[in-house]
Amino acid sequence: MERVTLPALARPLSSAESSIQSIDKGESAMGSPTAETDRSDMGMVMAEKASSKDLETGAYQGDDDGDEPDREEQLDKAAQSKLAGLSLLTDLDNGLIGWDSDADPTNPKNWPKRVKIRVMIFVLVTAFMIPTASTLFAPGESIMAKEFGLTNSVVKQFTVSAYVLGFGWGPLMHANCVSAPLSEMYGRKYVVVCSNFLFAALNIGCSEATNVAMFLVFRALSGVLGCAGMVVGAGIISDMYRPEETGRATSLFLLGPIMGPVFGPILGGFISQRAGWRWTFRAIECLGGVMTAAFIFFVKETNAAILLRQKANQMARSMERPELISIIDSRQPRMSPGRKLAMGLLRAAKLLCTSPVVLALSIYMLIAYAYLYVFFTTITAVLTTRYGWSIELAGLSFIGIGCGTFFSVAVVGSTNDTLVMYLTKRNNGVREPEMRLGPMIFGSILIPASMFWYGWGVKKQIHWFPLVMSFFPIGAGLLGSLIPIQAYLIDLYGPLGAAASATAALNILRCTAAAFIPLCVPSLIARFDYGWGYSIFGFLAVGLCTSMSIFFVKFGKQFRRRFPPRL
Repeated sequence: MERVTLPALARPLSSAESSIQSIDKGESAMGSPTAETDRSDMGMVMAEKASSKDLETGAYQGDDDGDEPDREEQLDKAAQSKLAGLSLLTDLDNGLIGWDSDADPTNPKNWPKRVKIRVMIFVLVTAFMIPTASTLFAPGESIMAKEFGLTNSVVKQFTVSAYVLGFGWGPLMHANCVSAPLSEMYGRKYVVVCSNFLFAALNIGCSEATNVAMFLVFRALSGVLGCAGMVVGAGIISDMYRPEETGRATSLFLLGPIMGPVFGPILGGFISQRAGWRWTFRAIECLGGVMTAAFIFFVKETNAAILLRQKANQMARSMERPELISIIDSRQPRMSPGRKLAMGLLRAAKLLCTSPVVLALSIYMLIAYAYLYVFFTTITAVLTTRYGWSIELAGLSFIGIGCGTFFSVAVVGSTNDTLVMYLTKRNNGVREPEMRLGPMIFGSILIPASMFWYGWGVKKQIHWFPLVMSFFPIGAGLLGSLIPIQAYLIDLYGPLGAAASATAALNILRCTAAAFIPLCVPSLIARFDYGWGYSIFGFLAVGLCTSMSIFFVKFGKQFRRRFPPRL
C-alpha cells in the first residue's frame, strides 16, 4: 500500500482551504456585514484551518490501485471532529470582550422571540416596499406618456425598467462599497435609516418631475440609493438567527422582491386611475418616511461587531483598562475604510468571473426574473385591449402571480430547513449545501410551462380565468427557485463572509436582464405574435433552467469541488 502525502497531489484547493488561505493572508471576509459571527461559524473556519494542517502533515492511505481518497470529505470530518470552536466569550485575561455566556441575552441570536418578530416585521416591510416601487407606477405609464407627449415605445418601457436597473446594480455598491463598510463602522440600523430617507426623498423627485429626463434620473437614483435596506436586511436576519433557523426567515424575506412587484400593479392600477400617476410615487414616499421613523424608534442594532465594540468601550472606561478590545475586532485584519471600499468593489464582479457556480445560478435567475417582467409589460395591455378590462381590473389579475409565490413560500420555504435536516441525517450527519437545491427542479419546470400557457392562451384568446391562472406557475416557479438558490449561496459563501457579495452578483444579472429584456418584447410579438413569441422564451427556459437545475441536483457537489469558492 503506497503512502501518498498531500504535497505530492496536484489538486485544486477545496472551499475550506480557500477560506484558510484568505485568513492566513489577512483577507478574511469577516468584515462583511453578512458574515456569521456566532461561535459555530468562526469555530468551523478555525477548525478547518487546524484540520488542514493536520491532514497536510499526515498522510493518506490509498488503496492498492493508488486511488486517492476524497480529500474534501476527510477535511470536513476532521473539521467537525475538532469543532471545539473559537469562542466569542469574554476573556478578560487577554483583554478580549465578547458575550458573557452562550445564552447572553444581549446577543441578537438570544433575543426573545417577540423582539425578533418586531425587528423582522420592519425588515420585511422595507423588503416589500423597495421592490413594490418597481411596478407600482406601471399601470400609470400610459397616463404619464400622454401628459409628457411620449410616443417612443422603448422609452415608455424604460420609465418602468430604469428603476429595476438601478435596483440591480445598487446592491453591488451597497454590499461591497457603501452599506457594508458603513454598517461595520456605524451599525446596520442607521444604514437602513439613511437609505429609507433617500428612497423617500428621491421618489418626491419622481412625483414632481416636469419632463421625462428629470423623471428617469430620479427613478434610476431611487433604485440605486434606496435599496440598501434589501442588502442590510439579509445581514440583520443572519445576525438574529442561527444557520439552521435561517431557511424560514430567508423565505419570508424573499417574499419582498417577488411579492412587491406583483402587488405593485394591483395597487398602482387603482391609484393611477383614480388619483393620477404622480400619486403612485407620493404613496411610496409616505411609506418610506414611515419606515425611516420606525427604524429610528423601534429597531435595535443587531450587528454583533458593533454591539461588542460598544461593550468593550464601556468596560474599558468603567474598568480603566484602555487595552480592552472587542473579540471580533481582534480577529479582523487592520484595514482603513478606503482599503475596505477598494477590496469590496470588485468582489461580486470577481465571483461572477471566477466562480462557475455563481455564474451558472445567476444565468438561471436572470432568465426567471426577466420573464416575470416580460409578463408585467404585456398583461395590462392584453387585458385592456383584447378583453376590454379597465386598468383597475387588469391590475387585479396579478393576484395569480401572487398566489404562485405564496404557494412556494408555503411549500418550499416552510420545508427547506426540514429537508436539509432529513438529508443530513441520511448522509451520516454531514451537511452539504446542495441539499437545498432539490425544489429548484420543480421551479425550473413551472417557469417554461407558464410561458407556453400564457403565450398560446393570448393567441387563441381563451377565457380570462384560465389565462389569469397561467400567471400562477411563473410566480411559483420563480420563488421556488430563488429560495433554494439564495439559501445555497448563503450556505456556501456565508462561512467565507461573502454571502452579500454572492447574492449581489445574483442580483446584478437578474435585474439588468429584467430592465432590458422586456424592451425586446414588442418587436418579438410583432414578428411572431404571442404564441410563438412566448414559446421562444419557453424553449430557452427549458434548455437552460430545467437542464441546469437537474445538473446541480445530480452533480452539484462534484461541480462545487471542481470549482471551489475563491475570493
